[in-house]
Amino acid sequence: MKKTLLTLALSSMTLLSIAQKQFTLTGKIKGQKANGQLVKLLGGSDQRIIGSAVIKNNTFQIKGEIPEAELIRMTIAPTAKAEESTWKASMFYLDQGRINLTGNIDSLPSFYYRPNLPQVKPVIEGSQAQSLADQLSNLNQNERKEISRLDQAYMSEYYTPSLEEKFNTQRGIAILKEIAPLKKNIFERKWNFIKNNPEARVSLDEASYMIMGYGEDNLSRNQMDELITIFAPYWNGKRAYTDLKEMISKARATAIGSKIIDGPLMDQEGKQVQLLSIFPKDKKYILLEFWASWCGPCRGEIPHLRHTYSEWKDKGFDIVSISLDEKDKDWKKAMSEENMNWNQYNAPAGFDSKIARSYDIQGIPYALLIDNEGRIVKHAMRGASLDQALAELIQ
Repeated sequence: MKKTLLTLALSSMTLLSIAQKQFTLTGKIKGQKANGQLVKLLGGSDQRIIGSAVIKNNTFQIKGEIPEAELIRMTIAPTAKAEESTWKASMFYLDQGRINLTGNIDSLPSFYYRPNLPQVKPVIEGSQAQSLADQLSNLNQNERKEISRLDQAYMSEYYTPSLEEKFNTQRGIAILKEIAPLKKNIFERKWNFIKNNPEARVSLDEASYMIMGYGEDNLSRNQMDELITIFAPYWNGKRAYTDLKEMISKARATAIGSKIIDGPLMDQEGKQVQLLSIFPKDKKYILLEFWASWCGPCRGEIPHLRHTYSEWKDKGFDIVSISLDEKDKDWKKAMSEENMNWNQYNAPAGFDSKIARSYDIQGIPYALLIDNEGRIVKHAMRGASLDQALAELIQ
């Protein structure tokens, strides 16, 4: 029996050894301030420490093992206890083998983004995964530059005036129509990249961004299911694939065409109600919007919501706003200040409330457009996106 257990233990150790991949990261950091600073490699959502070193003679070296290529964060800090505001931080793919990194301490990206400071990414050589990520990024450079230009036009010509209740609706919609085909091109290239490189960690990560809504379009249920099939032969049994499937399971609940999810809320009199029981039954389309008094972007969107509600309420449109404020007085004070004269409810447990967890809300404002059958029609309904949707849907 003991011999059997020993054999199993040795076999497990052998498998673990095979699963791990060795790397050597050699860095050259120019600049007088670099020497003596502490470099750390942080991986995963828990930011575990993969390795660390001190810069000497403008160089450092970190050796270690990773199970597979991984997008990691490299931080450079003056001391181990230095405040994050003094850190430099860069993201790149750490891969097996010998990797070289070069940069300048005076121009590397800061931990907190500061637009008045240079933000020059380090040059990475030897990481196959990073090369693949660069290849994907380069494919979409032209579209991203044009989208950036149009985004600036949207901010100056539509969003900023809306804060002063000047609504250039048609111009906002026109800009979004220019952006749409550019985003479609990016999405199609990403999708083809994933299908052509299913074994790559870069593809798995890009799929995750799409599912979380960070990409150029929202995935359908069929596309989510296709991703599971695409990655299965290469990633089944690995943690990253398990995480992806869990993410898809949550995202399917709010995919286009899904029915809205019921949940408990508090009305303005402090009475508990269920979302489905108070949801408007006599409207063509309803905006289901999550917000909070402390959320700057949420408050910035309210003048537009007031305007949109006034324009469309007699044509079959309504709004149900759910506050994630944990203090009743903060919620009611903000409602009064903003003159939000539509359906208002509160989830006093905030992001930990049952309804926020059901919709897997990671940030606010979070807004869905719902039809009169209770089905989700569109995501990310903010600004001119809502204007455009209502103009197209309500005849």
